[in-house]
Amino acid sequence: MFHKIKMASVVVAIVFFLLSLLAVLQYYRFQSLLFEVNSTRIAIPSESLKNDIERSLSVGLALQSNAAIKSMLETMRKRNPGFLAIRLIDAKADEPTVFWESGKPLSGEQLRELVNNHRKTRQDMSFDTSSRSNFIQVWSIHDPIGAVVAKMIVCVDATTAQGLLSDARSHLFRYWLMLCAATLACLAPILIYLFSNLDRLARSASDVLRGDSVSNVRSADFSRRDEVDGLVAQMSSSEQSVQPSFKFSNGSGA
Repeated sequence: MFHKIKMASVVVAIVFFLLSLLAVLQYYRFQSLLFEVNSTRIAIPSESLKNDIERSLSVGLALQSNAAIKSMLETMRKRNPGFLAIRLIDAKADEPTVFWESGKPLSGEQLRELVNNHRKTRQDMSFDTSSRSNFIQVWSIHDPIGAVVAKMIVCVDATTAQGLLSDARSHLFRYWLMLCAATLACLAPILIYLFSNLDRLARSASDVLRGDSVSNVRSADFSRRDEVDGLVAQMSSSEQSVQPSFKFSNGSGA
């Protein structure tokens, strides 16, 4: 019996592992979709601000001397309350130099890391989700000839998205526990029953291999075979007694 329980436990453990793998994959799929939605939500106003800054460059105004950029950043933050900070920094210098900024400041180490990561992507926009409290987008600002002259860093509050992820984790864990409990309650007895039948078949096969007759094996597996044979014999004898018997004599009578 212990061997059957051990085999059933192995199968149930495999099912638990598959359920856990499925839950993890669903969580990361939801996380990826949530981050993609937030990136698009942030990118729409950020790209509009980027285009406004590039249009100001096209008329010959330098970034460091164009005071209208400061008002652009402030207006963008007022229209979008979730935007915590917006910075315009020099893209050519090794050390990040801030041209214009609005909102809470970032340390030089954070700016340097963000700029280096954005350069590695070689894309016009990069989205950083490493921080649990902020989403950060980094945009490249181009001059009229297409050269990158600055980086625009947009820092957005991510507490709402992190709250959704926390709720998703709790709900998914609760559903995982329910599925595991249902699997343990339903699958384990079925497996033990199946393994019991397999043991009986294995014993019958081993008896045949040892040289026992098939009839002995069947009588061992089906204990009521003799009773059924007796009932069949009684029924056949009763039918024969009911049939009429005709006797013909060999005498000379008419």
